[in-house]
Amino acid sequence: MGKVKPLERLMEPGSIGSLRTKNRIIKTAAGTGYADKDGRGTERMADFYGAIAKGGAGLVIVENCAVEWPRGTHVVPTGFRLHHESYVPGHALVTAAVHKHDCPVFVQLMHAGPWLAMLPGMGPQERITASTIAEEDMPPSVWDWVPGHELTVPEIHDVVGIFAHSAELAKEAGYDGVEINASFYHLVNCFLSRFWNRRNDEYGAQTIENRTRFYCDIIREVKRRCGNDFAIAANINAREFGLANGTTLEEAKAMAPYIEAAGADILQVRASSYGPYLEMLFPETVLYPETPNLDLSDLDISRGGPGMYLNMSAAVKQMVSIPVFCAGRLTPELGDEALREGKLDFVGMTRRLIADHELPNKVAAGRADEIRPCCGCCYCVETRMDDGPQSCRVNPESGKEREYQITPAVKKKRVMIAGGGPAAMEAARVAALRGHEVTIYDKAAELGGLLPIAAVVKDHERESLVGLIRYYKGEFAKLGVKVELGRGVDAELAGKVKPDVLIIATGGKNAIPRIPGLDNRKVIDSTSLHRKLKLALRVFGPEWLGRLTKIYMPVGKNVVVMGGGVQGCQLAEFLVKRGRSVTIAETGEVLGEGLPYLTPVRLLNWFRDQGGVALAGVTYERITDQGLEITTAEGERKTLQADSIILALPLEPDPAAAKTLQSAAPEVYQIGDVKEFGYMHGAFADGAKVGHAI
Repeated sequence: MGKVKPLERLMEPGSIGSLRTKNRIIKTAAGTGYADKDGRGTERMADFYGAIAKGGAGLVIVENCAVEWPRGTHVVPTGFRLHHESYVPGHALVTAAVHKHDCPVFVQLMHAGPWLAMLPGMGPQERITASTIAEEDMPPSVWDWVPGHELTVPEIHDVVGIFAHSAELAKEAGYDGVEINASFYHLVNCFLSRFWNRRNDEYGAQTIENRTRFYCDIIREVKRRCGNDFAIAANINAREFGLANGTTLEEAKAMAPYIEAAGADILQVRASSYGPYLEMLFPETVLYPETPNLDLSDLDISRGGPGMYLNMSAAVKQMVSIPVFCAGRLTPELGDEALREGKLDFVGMTRRLIADHELPNKVAAGRADEIRPCCGCCYCVETRMDDGPQSCRVNPESGKEREYQITPAVKKKRVMIAGGGPAAMEAARVAALRGHEVTIYDKAAELGGLLPIAAVVKDHERESLVGLIRYYKGEFAKLGVKVELGRGVDAELAGKVKPDVLIIATGGKNAIPRIPGLDNRKVIDSTSLHRKLKLALRVFGPEWLGRLTKIYMPVGKNVVVMGGGVQGCQLAEFLVKRGRSVTIAETGEVLGEGLPYLTPVRLLNWFRDQGGVALAGVTYERITDQGLEITTAEGERKTLQADSIILALPLEPDPAAAKTLQSAAPEVYQIGDVKEFGYMHGAFADGAKVGHAI
């Protein structure tokens, strides 16, 4: 791939107070789960943030950090924190790793307030807030909201001191500044929001000055203790969705000058939401599977999520002289455009930098087309839900930078890879980077395994699967990986090539239920469906095929989908959007297993609103000319009427496919679904592991 023109405004140096940045890209704060069991910084955390800095980010903001323990955290038991001097060394590991690459670093300070994660022995009164609200008035949410303790004025002053003390510790640890979190559902936002703030004193909601007083007190006290050269980033909700008295954009615009006057050096604009739209932090999911019935007039939804907050950022920016930024699926190109149009001063990124730590360096070098795309799947968020360590679906090295650092192979080997799916592609990339001679063989006509088909079914604009295949093709061209399509690997071919290493990544096999009637003309099995789609893909490609299937599909009007996991649910969505009446029949107790974070409830609710039927816990009995005969979870025998019945069951391992190749090379590995069924993240991880091992 040739160089493209660098994005000049994005790569332009910037200023935050007295601080200088080499470009306008800010790695925004997001929890990693890399702290130790006591919430201290670790080498793993330092490696991760150091890699982001090495990749060229202009500023790194380290994840949200509780200023009080245990009352101040929403993550237990290992929430990251900085409330005591003993935590300074762990933070110093992180700052040193970032500073090593000439990159400034902040840490985000927050107090959970009413979003407190309750530990054993803690009562509701441990949850502190601006105002006590009756339980029946609490907003709908997945979180366990309960009435909290309303802070007295002396207690407010104490919390101001707690924030300032953590800032002092941050400065001691080597941070160049702090971000004070006043967004989402955290304590400081409770004072900014008319829903949460029902006070009648000087901190009440009667005026904007009163509502911002607590926040401004914190900022001023941090500046007093840490000095004017210690930068402060502020962030606020410019909109709160799902609340009767939630913050409006006009109110946020009025708040911004007070926050600037208090001493903030830069301001991040965010949005928050309650109820079924909790995912407002992840804009592409807000519009999925269809645009919700909300007033989204302050948002820019023209791109289906990316740049959703730019209009709000531009509006707030008009009210202050300090820099303003936002995040929200911003691409380098979109960020550069927004900078040129004056909608923001810096570009916030999180998930894109997790997917490719080197994104800024690639942009600076005119190699933006070599960036590994973030798919927007929120797998990184999903892995954090149970306080686990953050992982990335498409970048297995993220969070394992030391374990997976590229080291030259001791001996150059001839590597033959059977299969062209995610596991195969990642194994090929890593092996080639280490100096091996790599050739991929796949009997399919298109690289990517099931990814091109998934790109059609998932809607390519939601998850950048097409872009992911394009990325690997570019990497292979750069690294000299040979790709032989339309040619599978058998013992004869392996005998001719004589590889040192054979990696078998031929995928799994379709699960077939053992019931009568599978030969009925109504049945469309996954194999035949994939075959038809692959033929069409050769002609049209995923994007055009997705459009054309809205005009014609060889599928009846009434469809039963056998399987309610990720494959079945996304296929059902695909069919409903193309005018089919669909029933999902799943044998397990859970529908939507394997779907990306925040998707199952939204998708299934939408599906049912469209007239779809989703059944779990059924037993498949037989297929007849009328449809699929089942026994329901309640024991009722019934027939699901259908013109077409599509098998969309999870893949099964296919050891027989690899059995004939077990002795075809001195080293033989099985990876991906051929060995054990997993999802896309497991396939990429398998590929990376083997690529590093050979």
